[in-house]
Amino acid sequence: MEIHLIGHASLFIETKDCRILMDPVFGDPFYEDRNETCPKREVIIENLPEFDFLVISHSHLDHFDIRTLAYLPKTVDVLIPQDKLIENYLLKLGYSQIYGLKDFDEVRMGSTNLQTTRSENRVPEFGLVVSDDSGTFWNQVDTDVSSTTISKILSKYSKVDFLLATWQPMLEACYQLNQSIAFPYIAYSQLLYKIALIQPQGIAPGANGFKYVDDAAWLNQIAFPVTREKFCQDIQEMIPKLGGNIFALDPGDILTFCGSDFTCSPAACNYVNKLDDNRDSIVFAPVKAGNKLTDYNCKESEIDDIKEVIKQEIIFDFPKFIEQHLTEFFLEHQKWKVIYQLEVIFADDSIFQWVIDFSNEKITAYQGFNPLANFFSYTTASHLYGRLKGALGGEYTMDSGCYRSYQKVYSVHSLGFVYPAAMNVSLADPLLLRFSNVFQEKKSNPVLDRAVEKWSNAITKEPSRAKANNSMLKFEGVFLKPTKRAK
Repeated sequence: MEIHLIGHASLFIETKDCRILMDPVFGDPFYEDRNETCPKREVIIENLPEFDFLVISHSHLDHFDIRTLAYLPKTVDVLIPQDKLIENYLLKLGYSQIYGLKDFDEVRMGSTNLQTTRSENRVPEFGLVVSDDSGTFWNQVDTDVSSTTISKILSKYSKVDFLLATWQPMLEACYQLNQSIAFPYIAYSQLLYKIALIQPQGIAPGANGFKYVDDAAWLNQIAFPVTREKFCQDIQEMIPKLGGNIFALDPGDILTFCGSDFTCSPAACNYVNKLDDNRDSIVFAPVKAGNKLTDYNCKESEIDDIKEVIKQEIIFDFPKFIEQHLTEFFLEHQKWKVIYQLEVIFADDSIFQWVIDFSNEKITAYQGFNPLANFFSYTTASHLYGRLKGALGGEYTMDSGCYRSYQKVYSVHSLGFVYPAAMNVSLADPLLLRFSNVFQEKKSNPVLDRAVEKWSNAITKEPSRAKANNSMLKFEGVFLKPTKRAK
């Protein structure tokens, strides 16, 4: 069986007996011009092979695209959920062979069997199992799959050879509804648990290959909490027997399998070209959503000097500080394999990124972005520079809006999913610890020093006079204040 990834949720499936086009969306942008495929691609529609079935999983516009459907042949058999909205618009476009399918309905062509799978999202939608002599492929699309559905599929097909999995716990509506935009530990652990129940022979993350654009682009920082690389790593840790049968497919890739033998052919599809791997634009950073972190360099310090001071700190002094206090404050960071991503924003709009991997034997900082990072801190350069020079106090960090941090630390095992809060563990931000009062001289504070300097001339100077002889005495742990002597 061959599976061609066209982009996002759009697939072309070729079995021994038939060809299936599923959820075709060929143009960019789509979904009322709010989305585009990510990685970015182009579809050469005139090179698209003929197909026997057109399958539409549900009515969301990143799966049901009128512009694309208008270009396709109208006499093809169309398989849809029992959704009158989809049926009505297909009829308006001129499609004539439309079949509304219920949960677990089957369609056969030669030795190929197609079966819909139930979604616990009770909107009209389905996943699709495709089976022939080469094996069984399950495309879960956006469906919420129950353990009952999993048992039903495994009882019929004995095993799933290749799973295109539901994998991204989307948070796209949480900000607007005043809900949590913290990393969704429980939702993600449930997705992994269901994959563990299926125990596929091979797997790839399915759908969710898109980004928001224009006025909706700010959603890219809160909608996609898991990177593709981290999902693949988590699956490897959860199901070690998968070995190399974990695939991060790009538009234009073709996956061929027969049983547990897999071949991935990158960019082999002659009607899809990947144009750009622009996934760096969908990095989860909920603390930056809706309000860009900006460095106004209010002290007008020289940016080049700031950069040199910060480079010295991050590359040499910060790792040295962590090494020196490893057993005091960072053993849990090592245990949870924290990969710390620090981002510093400068007044000239440049951004420096560094990574410190606590799972390494030696603590070092290297420049760049790590898609496996699980602890993030963002700060303006002026703020960091001010802390390094002793010009800013600790209160400034939280109250100025120039520092933000979040984490998505967890551990995946074959027997389950754990995260620090569930174990009553708290992981401190290394950057905050660097400037903590634990390591600073508590007898002074730069903010108070500046206040004294500014306002000292306003202090009323009383005439000098002899010290009154009424100092307090300490008796058996109690301070006693004598009354004033009579004149």
